[in-house]
Amino acid sequence: MKKILALLFCIIFLSACTSDSELKDISFELLPVQDVELPSTFKAGQQTVIYLKYKRPTNCYSFNGIYYEKNGNTITMAVDALRQNLSNCETVNENSFEVDYPLFIKTSGIHVLRFWQGKNAQGIDQFLVREIDVQE
Repeated sequence: MKKILALLFCIIFLSACTSDSELKDISFELLPVQDVELPSTFKAGQQTVIYLKYKRPTNCYSFNGIYYEKNGNTITMAVDALRQNLSNCETVNENSFEVDYPLFIKTSGIHVLRFWQGKNAQGIDQFLVREIDVQE
């Protein structure tokens, strides 16, 4: 127990050492999902791996995770990226990155998966929408 408390104290102490200027150099942004690969079947109560493809706008972006929001039978997803706010960021011409995500849906029935693809010229969110039939 003492080791756990000591470790917890060290983590808190080290995280407190982060300066405000270091935090200003980093921001979080959502990146559009270009494409998605879904399996043909989903089973309720079982984890199913899906694959999302995205591109980085510059070399100052790095993958940070998947944004996930569930509202009833609708799931909205996007790529969460860490952006270093540097002056020497360069545009990258690279192939799409593919990231896997373990999707777990508890209930059977029709579910709507919405993958954020950015905003249109009017500033309205655009989504790649896929309906899936989750079997029992």
